[in-house]
Amino acid sequence: MKKNSNNFVMDTDWIFQGEIDSEQKNYVLLSYFQKLNKDLEQIKMYPMFTELSLHLGNLQTLLNRNQILYIEKKLKSNGDEIYLSDLKVKDIPQMTVEEFAEYQKILRDSHTKIFDYFNIAKALWSVAYDSIDIRVKRNRKNLYIKNGFFYSKINDQFYIWTYKISKIQKTINQTKITTKLLYKGDGDDLTITQIISKFSKTYKDKKEKDYPIFEIMCNQIFPLNETMLPLFKRKVSTIINQTVKDRKLLENGV
Repeated sequence: MKKNSNNFVMDTDWIFQGEIDSEQKNYVLLSYFQKLNKDLEQIKMYPMFTELSLHLGNLQTLLNRNQILYIEKKLKSNGDEIYLSDLKVKDIPQMTVEEFAEYQKILRDSHTKIFDYFNIAKALWSVAYDSIDIRVKRNRKNLYIKNGFFYSKINDQFYIWTYKISKIQKTINQTKITTKLLYKGDGDDLTITQIISKFSKTYKDKKEKDYPIFEIMCNQIFPLNETMLPLFKRKVSTIINQTVKDRKLLENGV
C-alpha cells in the first residue's frame, strides 16, 4: 500500500493505483482498516481521524463530481488539522467502459465501509473529547489575545503548553492553534503562574502575565500526543473563537 508524504496510511487516489478491480480493492481496504485497528484499540485518534475524514470527503467528491480530493500540505504533528484552503481536486484518470463500471462499484462499496468505520472512530473520538473539561483560570477578559498558556495534570505530572492563535489566510475566516511544551514536572510546590514565569524566557519582555491561562482536566488517560493534546488544542481554540465571535456581536449591537 502506497504511503504518501503526509504519513497517511493510504493515499486518496488508492482506487486508481494498479488494476481497477473491485475484488482487489476490497483487499486494499481491508488491509487499510487492519492497519488502523491498532490505533483504534489504543484510542490514538490522530492522525488517524484526520485521514479517515479526508478519505470520506474524497469518496463523496468522487461520487458527486468524479474528482479526487487531496492535499499537498505536509502535516507537522499528529493533531494538525486540514483546512478548506488545504483541499485540492484533480480529475480521475481516463478509463475504459469496463473500468468505469468497476470503478463505480468500488465507490459504492468502499463508501459504505469507510463511512461505517468512520462512525466507529467518531464514537471513540467523542468519548475522549467529552472526558475533557476546560476552564479559564486567569485573565478571562484577555481571551482576545492571540497567545496564552494551558496546563493539565496527567499521572501526577504537570504539563504546561504555550499556544498561539493565527489566521489561515486573511481572506478566510479560519484560525489555527500552534503549541509548544513549556514545562513537564511535578510542580516543585510552585503555582502555575510561578512555573510559567520561571520557565518562559519571554515572560517579562512580552507581558505574558496578561496572557490567558486555561486549566484542562481529563477524567480518563488517553495517549498524550495522539489524542489528549490534539483535543486540548481544539477545546482551547473553540473557547477563544466563540469568545471573539461573541465580542464582535456585542460591539456590532447584535
